[in-house]
Amino acid sequence: MLYLHQSNQLEHLAHHFAALQRIDPLSPLTHEMVVVQNSGMGRWLSLQTARFNGISANIRYLFPAEMTWELLRAVLSDVPEKDPCAPASLRWRLLTVFLQEPDEWPELNHYLATGAAGAWQLAGQIAKVFDQYLFFRPDWIREWEATSTPLSQRGDSSLSEVEGWQQRLWWRVAGAQKLPHWVRLQARFSAAMQQGEHTGSPLPARISFFSVPVLSPGYVQLLTQVAQYIDIHVYLMNPSIEYWGDIESEKRRRKQSPEAQALTTVGNPLLASWGRQGRDFLDQLLEANAEIDDTLFVETDETTLLQQLQADILHLRMPESLPPANHSSIAFHSCHSPLREAEVLYQQLVKLLSENEDLTPADIVIMMPDIDTYAPYLEAVFATADPPLPYSIADGSPRFTQGMLNLCQQLLGLPQTRCDVESVLALLEFEEVREHLAMDEAQVMQCRAWMRAVNVRWGADTRMRDAQGGAVTLEHTWRYGLDRLLLGYALPGTDLFADVLPFNDIEGSLALLLARLQQLLDAVLGLAAWQGQTHPLAVWDQRLRQVLHAVVGETANLSMVWQALDQLKKTVTQADFAEPLAWEIFQAALLEQLDKRSEADGFLGRGITFCALMPMRTVPFRFVGIIGMNDGVFPRRDTRASFDRMGLQVRRGDRLKRDEDRYLFLESVLSAREWLYISYVGQSQQDNSELPPSVLVSELLDYLERCGVTREALITKHRLQEWENTLGAGGNGEAVWGGESWQFLPSPDSNYRQLTLSDLIRFYQHPARYFLQERFGLRLGERDESLPVREPFELEKFSDATLREVIFQQLRCGRAAETALPLLRAQGLLPHGTPGALLFGREVIVTQDFFERVQPLPVLQQQSFYLELGEFSLSGVLGQLDSSGRREYVLGKLSYWQWLEIWLQHLVLNVLPESTYGRHTQVLGVEKDVQLLPVTDAAAQLEQLLALYWRGLQQPLAFFPKTAFEMAKLDAPTPAQATTKWESSYGYAGEGDKPEYRLLYRHENPLETHWDEFLEITQGLFKAMLRHSAPLAVP
Repeated sequence: MLYLHQSNQLEHLAHHFAALQRIDPLSPLTHEMVVVQNSGMGRWLSLQTARFNGISANIRYLFPAEMTWELLRAVLSDVPEKDPCAPASLRWRLLTVFLQEPDEWPELNHYLATGAAGAWQLAGQIAKVFDQYLFFRPDWIREWEATSTPLSQRGDSSLSEVEGWQQRLWWRVAGAQKLPHWVRLQARFSAAMQQGEHTGSPLPARISFFSVPVLSPGYVQLLTQVAQYIDIHVYLMNPSIEYWGDIESEKRRRKQSPEAQALTTVGNPLLASWGRQGRDFLDQLLEANAEIDDTLFVETDETTLLQQLQADILHLRMPESLPPANHSSIAFHSCHSPLREAEVLYQQLVKLLSENEDLTPADIVIMMPDIDTYAPYLEAVFATADPPLPYSIADGSPRFTQGMLNLCQQLLGLPQTRCDVESVLALLEFEEVREHLAMDEAQVMQCRAWMRAVNVRWGADTRMRDAQGGAVTLEHTWRYGLDRLLLGYALPGTDLFADVLPFNDIEGSLALLLARLQQLLDAVLGLAAWQGQTHPLAVWDQRLRQVLHAVVGETANLSMVWQALDQLKKTVTQADFAEPLAWEIFQAALLEQLDKRSEADGFLGRGITFCALMPMRTVPFRFVGIIGMNDGVFPRRDTRASFDRMGLQVRRGDRLKRDEDRYLFLESVLSAREWLYISYVGQSQQDNSELPPSVLVSELLDYLERCGVTREALITKHRLQEWENTLGAGGNGEAVWGGESWQFLPSPDSNYRQLTLSDLIRFYQHPARYFLQERFGLRLGERDESLPVREPFELEKFSDATLREVIFQQLRCGRAAETALPLLRAQGLLPHGTPGALLFGREVIVTQDFFERVQPLPVLQQQSFYLELGEFSLSGVLGQLDSSGRREYVLGKLSYWQWLEIWLQHLVLNVLPESTYGRHTQVLGVEKDVQLLPVTDAAAQLEQLLALYWRGLQQPLAFFPKTAFEMAKLDAPTPAQATTKWESSYGYAGEGDKPEYRLLYRHENPLETHWDEFLEITQGLFKAMLRHSAPLAVP
């Protein structure tokens, strides 16, 4: 008998299921067979059954396709264990045909012409289409298999070109082999059931379908036949106790003729708009003459807006403009970004939990259409939040939860890249790789520094560069960089050896680190040759295992990767695929296998449940949140392949993504028991303009307005930054980061009063970074520490000075300027080929002119010093000295940090005994020559700078050297002028974007809050330097 149990609340259906087990139990050794849409629903039902019965045992959960196949095997003989025409298997069968007979399918030539990868993608799309035909267009399949003669040859002028090749292709992969697919087996099943012939195993004692939202018409027909022999219980969520099979949305009714409108009604507008899929499935079950149980519907209170909404749907009534006193049960939040959605959600949950002591994190579910986008933001907010809230994230891609899978995917992707320096060194970010190579994070940074220094950009060697269409040169390849590093361990880096310039500073423990790095590179760079190769699956399997063992070791936990490989081999074997595999196909197939998600992991786990908004994840919770309801994201669009003929004529029972998502949203609204929370990106981060939410959210807002609640009362618009709420209430950045807030810091150790000149220079070049490093141990990098991945096509930033220095030293040693060319090539400083030669010629002219201008070159000396300056001592070595003072040769453009170094050295020079050296500093450059004049109060200025240094160890010093250098050039600078240098703009990186400033001043513009202090330090440093500078006439 077929029983249909309906309720508007899922927990009552679960209670009935548990009662059925208790009242009419099966034999102890018999499984209770339950069909669910996903593993999460099975887990929830087990928990509910245990709650009602005290225990949940001997229940076997299956998916609809699994149950159907088991029924076929129970009734029919010679049915294989697995469906040979399942999409995964059918894809490989199609691929065999495409690889063996590419010329037989001229209609698909524009797909197949792209090679093996195109054939694999096409096979996947067609397999999905054929699978839909099997279950939703079985009449087409029966017609195709009625004869082996192609339909296109049977004189049917109405036959489309698409149907013609699809029939031939289906016959080729399934019809000719008489594969036992669903349509063929269903016909045999119906005949066997009518004749009472059961040649397979016994039928199950009882089957329950629990909250399965939709089944194909063929499945319903099969259930009707089986229900003649066993009891089948269908537990269905029905939003309305009334009959609603004749309702249509207001939009659809407006398009109907008056006669058609007379046969339909709107009922409840939301149910009419969102419930089409559920309505069609319910009609199918009613037509199957199921015995209907409608005693499980539950009347709800209408004291809150959410309850009123659910009651309207239950009783199929139009909304009334009588809002309840409490409309806080439904809340909408408009934010600027997914991160802000996560932050706002956390704040709202903390507030709700504090106000409702009986509410626990386990009573809360948060769903989202795109969990891969939102999961990292949720993790970032909730993992570090205070107070902490327990939570679990389900349904995310394994790439985000399994580091080893992410590593495997990175390795698989390398052959399709240029093996650029960032892609390869990114492997060292994985803890498993570092553990195998015995590297720590500092050593990883050392490896990155090496690659930057030796100018590795991309390509394993010249062969790979040639294959990738690059210049056939060893420069900037991994082979080139490793040769420089390895030779640097044995030879000095002064002269070429076999056209290779050894890299200095490889000694001691660094040599061991280099050996471990080479171990990784030898294994990884071999992957580059895999692109374009073809091997049997077993060979690819073996080679990948070898690479993984070399990268992470044989003791690493690679079980999930091995499982994916084993499953791939099983599928290929079941599909009788025996062709050699191109690398692109093996890579794509394995990646798809690795990315398969476990629907049970994390669902109904610890605390708050974060999960994907997917069919039948809508189990009841007291608090239901739906985030990421952005325009264009949900509901999904019904995008079909151009050759999918189902889209030409939609039939009742067809699964449409848009209708599926609409019904899913309806179920989510109905599953909320006390609170419904919806958020979306409703404001632009660029200009704060309003962005529309999902059309479903708009429809819900329209409905609630008809209930008498305004949008303004329902929607909370949040600011771009969390802290803006605090500042808007009267706070300011200085209250958080002002001088008073640093009193918790103990006084600096007295050792900081004994410093070197290098320490003082480092402090004034980066005062905020120095403060964070020395007082908090924070090591902040530059704004962009990514390594360049393209070879130079012109002189790169700051490399002009390096290039001229090499030429200058050759001239200084009495050699021709042209002898610098191979040295520069060996260092990777020049563009390849003719552009590099032309650029070198230009720089030779500049450097030779400068060299001749500064002749004769004096013999420069250096002087160590130790100075007592008040409470401080300053020591170091001052170089570039002669009888007139100091000389600086500047072969590039002088930056503010170089001027800082020169000025501080000049002050020290002016404190040294006058009889030793002169008081002038000559700055000789390719662009201009400048001299720094004697400073009479140099000691006092140094004492003042040391006092500021001491202040900068106790709190952030309001000195921003890049901005200060520009302001010192102005007579009367203003905060507005300084802000243009502080803030970034198009094509200009502002000083305020440096990590240390973003950390210290994220709540304020320090040029406005600390302007007087900033101006005072600027005048005492850069202004003083400019006052003591003058043009220098070089003879």
